[in-house]
Amino acid sequence: MDHTNPVSDLAIVGGGPAGLFAAFYAGLRSLEARVFEALPFLGGQVAALYPEKTIFDVGGLPGVRGADLVSALERQARFGTPDIRTSEPVTSLEAHRGGFLLQTSQGTYQARAVIIAVGVGAFTPRPLGVPEVDRWEGRGILHTVSHVASYAGRHVLVVGGGDSALDWASELAEAGATTTLVHRREAFRAVESSLHRAERAGVHIRRSTVVDNLEGTDRPERARIRHLPTEKTEEVALDAVVLSLGFVADLSAVRAWGLPLEGRHIPVAPDRMAVTPGIYAIGDAVLYPGKLPLIASAFSEAALAVNAAATFLDPRAHLHADHSTSIAR
Repeated sequence: MDHTNPVSDLAIVGGGPAGLFAAFYAGLRSLEARVFEALPFLGGQVAALYPEKTIFDVGGLPGVRGADLVSALERQARFGTPDIRTSEPVTSLEAHRGGFLLQTSQGTYQARAVIIAVGVGAFTPRPLGVPEVDRWEGRGILHTVSHVASYAGRHVLVVGGGDSALDWASELAEAGATTTLVHRREAFRAVESSLHRAERAGVHIRRSTVVDNLEGTDRPERARIRHLPTEKTEEVALDAVVLSLGFVADLSAVRAWGLPLEGRHIPVAPDRMAVTPGIYAIGDAVLYPGKLPLIASAFSEAALAVNAAATFLDPRAHLHADHSTSIAR
């Protein structure tokens, strides 16, 4: 083992919202935490895919931009001065001398307890299925928009039928882009408020419509879209295409660690988020009766897991910490 890496009380695998809040709560419980994030930045899917989107399900914040939420969570996570390590995926996890041994791309670490906060795992976007689309990846073919305001006056095609697609279309239209939304079905998967917002923003909504072809040189400049019931085609001018077709999740790393999986999720005991003694899981990765896939729920799960880890490490510790308002800082 690399002796430059001291043993931590708690290893948190994943630096998204759930993992960052767990790091903060570990500080409240005076636990030394180390956070491992595979991506070169913190924030998980929110930072990677939705930095400009407005998030509405965080208590006390009527609406917060994704990037701003991640920034605030990172500042909060540093309450207990955790060791936060980005661009360092955990490749193996095993029991070791009453604790756990974690191997990463950078070295070997020991922890007395572990919280898994890997979200949906490694994720890749679902393809559009149009020839040659890959050659424009990052050059007009986007899965997230970093600077929505920069698209004012431009033509943007958004493809998808969920909340993310409608939110991107609305954000772009509200910023001054001419925005067309294409969805292959008549009905949307999104909540009604997302559809109403897109309509109010002036998004050109094309239901039961698919993208047949993209044309351009250095970037896509035109799209041919087809209305499925009538086979009528329409040409749309383009500056960019936002693909919001969902993602294929890969939890193969978790499977390789020997943890139980039910489909794409880790089953846990919901009162303590326990997988096995000393290992806990939170956020989008977990499954239990009544699970809600909300950021707000992940924060509660993080507190439950850290409290359970505290009593696992020291049976004399209280299961529940004092209210944060009683802690001087």
